[in-house]
Amino acid sequence: MGASALGLDGLISSRIVVAVTTICLTSFVYRLIKIRLMFYRLRQKGLPTPAWNPALGNLAVMAQLQKQGPRDTREAESFALLSTEAPGCEAGFYVDVWPFSIPMLVVTSPALAVQACQTYDLPKPDILQSFINPMAGGSDNLFVSNGAHWKQARDLFNHGFSMTAAISHIPYILEEAQVFVQMLKNHAQKGDIFSLDVLTCRYVMDIIGNVALNTRFQFQEQHNPIAAAMRDTIELECGIETYNFLNRWNPRRLYRQWQNGRTMDYLIGIELDKRYKEWRETAKSTSDLRSQSIMDLVIAEYMKTRPQTQQQQQELDPAFKRWATIQIRLFLFVGHDSEATTIIYSLYLLSKNPKVLIKVRAEHDRVFGAGVSSAYHVLKDYPEKINQLTYTHAVIKETLRLFPPANGLRGGLPGVSLRDEEGRLFPTEGCAIWIVHTAVHRNPSSWPQPHSFIPDRWLVEPGHPLYPPAGGWRPFEQGPRNCIGQNISLLGIKTSLAMLVRQFDFHDAYAEYDRLHPSTGLKTMFGERAYMIQKGAGHPAQGFPCKVTLR
Repeated sequence: MGASALGLDGLISSRIVVAVTTICLTSFVYRLIKIRLMFYRLRQKGLPTPAWNPALGNLAVMAQLQKQGPRDTREAESFALLSTEAPGCEAGFYVDVWPFSIPMLVVTSPALAVQACQTYDLPKPDILQSFINPMAGGSDNLFVSNGAHWKQARDLFNHGFSMTAAISHIPYILEEAQVFVQMLKNHAQKGDIFSLDVLTCRYVMDIIGNVALNTRFQFQEQHNPIAAAMRDTIELECGIETYNFLNRWNPRRLYRQWQNGRTMDYLIGIELDKRYKEWRETAKSTSDLRSQSIMDLVIAEYMKTRPQTQQQQQELDPAFKRWATIQIRLFLFVGHDSEATTIIYSLYLLSKNPKVLIKVRAEHDRVFGAGVSSAYHVLKDYPEKINQLTYTHAVIKETLRLFPPANGLRGGLPGVSLRDEEGRLFPTEGCAIWIVHTAVHRNPSSWPQPHSFIPDRWLVEPGHPLYPPAGGWRPFEQGPRNCIGQNISLLGIKTSLAMLVRQFDFHDAYAEYDRLHPSTGLKTMFGERAYMIQKGAGHPAQGFPCKVTLR
């Protein structure tokens, strides 16, 4: 009797396994056929794709593409290269790499980018959440949400990120920049090779903590649990994206991510409680923006919408506190990552272009007066003078054109097609629309001398051959979903350059690094040894090994 029951249980179990396997296999085959047919029809309409076949889609050409650059280069740079090499792909093209990703429409021209993000303002797709949410701690964040919910949140933060508020944060930026300068002086005295990427990420993390929470992380000088947990989370997520994808289910990695999340949520919650207590103690309002962090302003804006009874509560509303924690984690991630990268690449490009560096230093002498450290004292008393750095601003814009830290991603909709300048219609339904900023910014059809560093292109008048194309510069994206923090980011970069370029000379140490770490294969992309790798945002390869000397 027992043996019969055991045999029956085994038979049922085996049939369940067979049934589940059959369902999964059938679903896989159905999805494969559906997507391959979709691409077959697109090709029949004459729409561009790289070399494609019904069985593998574009997988074979993607494998070949990886061999045309360094092994760890960003996909964005590889796709930018592909757009210039594959026939008919200069404006945009479709990519079929299923089952590794959903169908993609890769946008590489200003015209298509404008339509995706401005004309139609296509929504953020669900696939973006798997990348952003581990850092933000939830899907209820400004980056991935859509519709009325997103707009309500954006409206709440607009005041805190306005230009007026951004200028008021310059004293906080200077506070952290002084520490950064001292760290660089220490390296100059030692004459050692160090990672400018690591040092700068810690510096900008301190800026974001100070500006967003009115909190001194002091991450440049010592361990800070919030900042360290965020950096560890980024490293763990990028290990999935760029190395062994099986790490996604590694129990040790999952535990560390969980622990990092708990640490950030708990400690950010404490800081929010401090900000709320301060709001209650200062008569719930003040016109002095200089004393307020972003979250001070957001709490004040939020409390204006609350009933009078709730404004008397001793503790911050738990639902709002959870939501605000998610936004702070988001700002810590996207804010420090891309700003740090742009500071590094600005210094790198200035070091490679001494004539441009001379002009930048002359501008700083004119605005701040003589003395390599005069910028600190002038900006502390007159922060609005940062807006007089016209040429420095052009240098930053040109740096962001050549080395954009991120890309745009939107979701297609039924009935929405993008039209290129030749009149071709690109249907978006069923696709993720990937706006590859490197490809848009280096598109030879839109930009004269697309791979050259020419800050003057941002200073010429309309009609000049170098004048930038409409909608062609998109590091912060454009349209309603543009980066809310771009004012603070650009001011932070400008302030950092004002504090650095007259005190130091920066020298990349890639030659020494390559001597100490010999390897085979390509080491440049677009002729640059400091090519971009995926590490949250794009970052310089090998952490930008660097030497610095005092002037």
